[in-house]
Amino acid sequence: MITRSERSGEKRNRIFSPGRRNRREKKLPFRLSFITKGDSGRVYPFTRFVNGEEAVLEESAGVSLVENQDIWLRFDGPPDFRFTMDGLDVVTLPHAEKIDGQSYLRPGWKGEPFLLFEGRDFPLVPGYYVITVTGAGKIWRGLLEITPKFMGRQSWQAMREELVEEIKDLSFDFMKRSIHISRSMEGELGLKSAMLLRFYAISEESDRVVQVLGELARTANSRIVRKQGVVRSNRDAAGAHIRCASGKSREGTPVLPVICSEVTWNVAENRFAKAILQKLDENLRSFVQEIDDHARRLGKVQDANAGYYKNRDFKNGANALSHFEKYRARAVHIRNAIRMVAEATWFHEAESGMPETLPMTVFLDPRYSLLYRLYRNLRNPADSLSVSSFYQFQWKRTDKLYELWCFLQFIKALEEKGWELATGPAVVQEDGKYRLSSLEEGTEITLSRNDEKIHLIYDGTVPQHASDTDRETDPLYTNNVHRRPDLRMDYYRNGAYNGSLVADFKYRDIFFLWRDAARSAGIRTQFNAYRDMNTKFYRGMEESDSLRNSRPVKEVWAVFPKEIPPRGDEDFSLRFISLAPGLKANGNLAEMVERYIVSLNEN
Repeated sequence: MITRSERSGEKRNRIFSPGRRNRREKKLPFRLSFITKGDSGRVYPFTRFVNGEEAVLEESAGVSLVENQDIWLRFDGPPDFRFTMDGLDVVTLPHAEKIDGQSYLRPGWKGEPFLLFEGRDFPLVPGYYVITVTGAGKIWRGLLEITPKFMGRQSWQAMREELVEEIKDLSFDFMKRSIHISRSMEGELGLKSAMLLRFYAISEESDRVVQVLGELARTANSRIVRKQGVVRSNRDAAGAHIRCASGKSREGTPVLPVICSEVTWNVAENRFAKAILQKLDENLRSFVQEIDDHARRLGKVQDANAGYYKNRDFKNGANALSHFEKYRARAVHIRNAIRMVAEATWFHEAESGMPETLPMTVFLDPRYSLLYRLYRNLRNPADSLSVSSFYQFQWKRTDKLYELWCFLQFIKALEEKGWELATGPAVVQEDGKYRLSSLEEGTEITLSRNDEKIHLIYDGTVPQHASDTDRETDPLYTNNVHRRPDLRMDYYRNGAYNGSLVADFKYRDIFFLWRDAARSAGIRTQFNAYRDMNTKFYRGMEESDSLRNSRPVKEVWAVFPKEIPPRGDEDFSLRFISLAPGLKANGNLAEMVERYIVSLNEN
């Protein structure tokens, strides 16, 4: 995938040539520039703006600055103009105005720049920030790029691409779950991911497709066309729309050339539908053949294990065969419906061959669009997975990108140790593709393993009072203001709550910062609050004993993108976890999580 910075590199040099810049500035009723004191007070004029909210996401960055340095702003313009940008709400500025919860700045004081972000406080992380200037009834938007310092652009790009693929993988896992295919059964089925995606597509679409095919067997789109012909008498010409001059046939019989109207089924969408149905029938035939091959192979294994019908492998195999039969029956049902359509008059009249371009009717008529969607998803199953535009926006903020990436690493680590997804975000269909409905703040995912269960929460708020807690969904509470960790992992065994892991994903060198007690005072307070969370549901204790004597959070994990040897701070029950694309330490996460789970089961 091409990043915006790579895509726009050539553009940027051209756009900001001195002549072009001056021309653009004349058109703006304000002046905006950033100043970085770290490179001798260099001034970066900002002149690249667009009008549309969506268009800004496709633009190149107007200015690129390196993270973790002091950034000053100079904003000149009419007094009713206002400036704001992403991230402005994390700093306190004496001249800021709050409008609907958003911070805005007025034009500068006598043209003097003022400090916008201090590098030592790490408020402006690498990524893309939308800049907005309003005034005179208009809105100008642009992008400011902050380039990474702790992670090279290549690692940043790798993390971005990994996030896309892992969200697709997570979508796929939930899709398999919705058609009752567990990890163990997936092994018994012996199917590749493409075949499982075809299972899901047929499971989702078969009922609607059969209904549409039933309609097409009775009728399809048609058109009235005019054709030139001849009739032998005026009486025969009565039904003709247009009569022409009389003439004689070769035999000398008087005839009348006419233009007649008639109904034709040979229209673009029907030619398309015929071609699609023929190809769909071929795909389904191959699908059935592949199912039969797998079923024969698995049947031989079942015959060999017939004497061990209580064996777990035998039961899984029997369950897998049942799935084969079900999806084979659905595919055959669709093929039979296609045969009925093939007997219709319109099907015989429509010419064969896929049109070079898709007729607009295919997208306007839900019958044709449904057939095309199923055909496309069966032909290229991997293309049926997509990523929500929500994540496209999150890519602009590297701190959020890092949080999402880390959260998915924890899910992968648990799956590596035999945990299976049980519940989570719904898989929805959008533009003919399948994706997770959301992975936003407060997303909850449940995993299970034998008699164990894990409740995983991304960026969720912990209740403030014990009375607001719930054993199954919110066992912890804290009256501290710091009660929104990036990850909370609640662990249950045999229905009893055995404790939690709390982790925060910090896109900064948190270990370096931690060694300076004064500068890390705020973070120390935050981690202490996480460690001191309490519960009234700990194991089998009475509520009063649980509140007095339990410590459900044995450790807090500070996750950050720099590789260091295993470190911790026992005084804070804190462990530093290195996690970022390409780090060797990534391979240790699954074992570390498993060891922590074991510790929660210890007395």
